[in-house]
Amino acid sequence: MNSTKQLIDAFQSQIPLCHLKRALTIEKQLESGTSYLSLGGRKIRSCPTFIRFKLGRGFRFIWHNTSDGLQPKTITTRQGFERILKQIRKASY
Repeated sequence: MNSTKQLIDAFQSQIPLCHLKRALTIEKQLESGTSYLSLGGRKIRSCPTFIRFKLGRGFRFIWHNTSDGLQPKTITTRQGFERILKQIRKASY
């Protein structure tokens, strides 16, 4: 299982500090039992076991809803979001 800190460290480009704080806040609140809906999360229609959060205008934070609970999947740019969805769909078949 990845942690948000590992995803941030692995991200290729620089993420603004305000978006980093938002990602860590989302992780902390989800671990404390807060509903993803109240945090602004939305299910991805084409992959209903995945939930996306907007970190800002240019970044998305994707979580996977498994039987063990929510797990962070990846942080991506808005432009790379569709590419990530294609990879997820391809891996699920």
